[in-house]
Amino acid sequence: MADLPSVKMKKRANIAIMMGTLAFAAVVAGNLFKIMVVDAKFYQDKADSTQFGATKLPASRGAIYSSDGKILAQSATAFTVFLDPVTFRKNDENKKTEEGQSVKELMISFLSDNLGVSDLTIEKAMRVKNSQYEVLAKEIELPVSDKINAFIEKHGITSLKLEENTKRYYPQDDLAASVVGFLNYDGDGQYGIEYKYNEYLSGVDGVIISAKDAENEQMPYRYSKLYEAKDGNSVHLTIDSMIQYYVESALDSAVEDHGAKENGCAIVMNAKTGAVLAMYTAPGFDLNNKGVLSEADQLLLEDESRNKDITEANLLEKMWKNKAISTINEPGSVFKVFTSSAALEEKKVSFDSSFTCNGVYEVWGEKIGCHKKTGHGVQTFLDALSNSCNPAFMQIGLELGAEKFSYYADAFGLREKTGIDLPGEVNSAFVTGNELMDSDVTLASSSFGQTNSLTAIQMITGYTAAINGGYLLKPYVVDKVVDSENNIIKKNEKTIKRQVISAETSALMREALQNNVDSKSTGNAYISGYKIGGKSGTAEKLSKLDSDTREYKKILAENPEKAASLQAPVKQYVASYCAFAPADDPEIVVYVAVDEPDLSDYYGSSVAAPCVRKIMEDVLPYMGYYPEYTEEELLNIDVRIPDVEDMDTKSAVSELEKAGFEVDVRGEGENVIAQVPSFTNSMPSGGKVILYTEPGTEPEDNIVMPNLKKMKIKEVNDLFSKLGLNLKTTGSQNEDAVVLSQSVDENTLIKEGTIVSVHFGIDNQSG
Repeated sequence: MADLPSVKMKKRANIAIMMGTLAFAAVVAGNLFKIMVVDAKFYQDKADSTQFGATKLPASRGAIYSSDGKILAQSATAFTVFLDPVTFRKNDENKKTEEGQSVKELMISFLSDNLGVSDLTIEKAMRVKNSQYEVLAKEIELPVSDKINAFIEKHGITSLKLEENTKRYYPQDDLAASVVGFLNYDGDGQYGIEYKYNEYLSGVDGVIISAKDAENEQMPYRYSKLYEAKDGNSVHLTIDSMIQYYVESALDSAVEDHGAKENGCAIVMNAKTGAVLAMYTAPGFDLNNKGVLSEADQLLLEDESRNKDITEANLLEKMWKNKAISTINEPGSVFKVFTSSAALEEKKVSFDSSFTCNGVYEVWGEKIGCHKKTGHGVQTFLDALSNSCNPAFMQIGLELGAEKFSYYADAFGLREKTGIDLPGEVNSAFVTGNELMDSDVTLASSSFGQTNSLTAIQMITGYTAAINGGYLLKPYVVDKVVDSENNIIKKNEKTIKRQVISAETSALMREALQNNVDSKSTGNAYISGYKIGGKSGTAEKLSKLDSDTREYKKILAENPEKAASLQAPVKQYVASYCAFAPADDPEIVVYVAVDEPDLSDYYGSSVAAPCVRKIMEDVLPYMGYYPEYTEEELLNIDVRIPDVEDMDTKSAVSELEKAGFEVDVRGEGENVIAQVPSFTNSMPSGGKVILYTEPGTEPEDNIVMPNLKKMKIKEVNDLFSKLGLNLKTTGSQNEDAVVLSQSVDENTLIKEGTIVSVHFGIDNQSG
């Protein structure tokens, strides 16, 4: 009995057991508390992920429209194709068709052919562990998705699935590409309006949450909850698709014709509101193939001798960049509009003010030349503006003074961003007031458009203020944002920042700038029947020359042999022109800049002005402005040629002479069998129509079109008289004007009597 435990021992044992039990219970309770309270959300989410499935209902991104209703961007249904590897290995990997074929091999072959993905990619997706979602392809369109669904149904495949989403389309391809912008691969805006207005366009995705059974299949709809998608809003631009098209066509031609190394940009703005009607960076790019380089860039990329900094990514960024808001350059003589406006407002000059130009002007011992080395002599303010005389404008700038010059630079918005509703706008590089006060040389060069660098949008916005009554407007490219029921969510309207100059001074500027265009010495933007004002600019790219020179000297020091194969840096220029119409009540302003044109002709008056004129010729009639001719202009107005084929010869001659044409009858026949020019043409009265009246006398292409470049009007008239061709002239009618372009290329075979349209202009170096 002595070996039996005592009562005391039993008590101790019971206490130990009880303490152990309590400790165990405490641990269990603690863990339960942690699971049920502390980590409740984690385990709830884990349970939900097992018991519930979520199906995304993608929102449709809002569309982007031009002001005339063209769809520039829209979303349409597309599909993501994905594989469930777990289900594949469980249900489909070892499955055979009735014919004994391997379903796995059929899947690989079918998906590879229809999705454009490799066999290896598909096999790798099939082998992924612990995954039920491996994407094989995105943005698959409806016809392909139908084929995939039919394939799934035919072979009873459970692991291959499609998820509905959307794909972004750009129906106009490259129209206004740098303005519209595009999306990144996650479907968010990356450039342009797509980025700036992403929060309005994107919408909110919906979702269906449904319960799943033990087999991981969704249960009936009564166990589901629907959260509907909210589609994005649509954005309506101020961009007019036709005006945009005219601008793109004209600028593309100018850039190509003049071999512009850094391309160019153009803007058309409503002078009364600040709405941007067109904005283009040449050359454009296809928004539906935004990652594809141009052929020229591709060749550059493949050139082994290229600069090491030139990469595909850099070239794409350059292609996508909107030069109108993201690139700064010296403005050149277009800037003289600001100097003129300030000086007129401050009564420092008048139209009759006199200036003397000897070809050079000395400031603080530094001699700064005029483009006309022999000088312009004594001239009025209007003459100085028309001649784009740098010495005259240095005198005006110095008379205005650094303080007032700085004041008006700020007033015209030249030292601040315009605030246009596009991403990527940069500010100017403009000297401060202190720098101007410290150096008359800096003030003098600033006065005629060098030293400072501006964006195109700053230039046209400030220029507009000079001619619209003096009001600086905030430019904008979005008119309104509307929801799916066409309710207006956001509306942009005319915003006046400040009045810069008086209405009286603005009227004087309109008169002076119209004088520029009407002048027989600078009228390369002249269009018969229209009142147009404008100013050209030819800016030397000083910063560009400096950086190129530094790079060249570096290569020369490190690798003389390589430097020997390179062209030493030369001056490069930006040719620009800014015009407005109608000159007495401006509706539109057009600005064109051609960046680094070929050095054989780089002046704004001969490179950019004809481009602006072409834009105006198309845009003004489109906007409802029709020509109103002066008596002098009426003498050269085109007349429709009557259709006299098959008429008796006598009646045909009478009809043509009545219309004001000279008639040349070939043959002795009683009836007209052919006429040149045909009735589908028009030409100025006084032109010659040749009538053919006998078989064998019909017209032949036997005249070789000559090269008319640089010929004067009298020379062309004399030549055409000898060749028997009809001349239709456009542009300046000054006797010193020369041919800038011809409608029929040289060496082309044409018929006698053919109408050739020839554009004349002033071949000068006035900016």
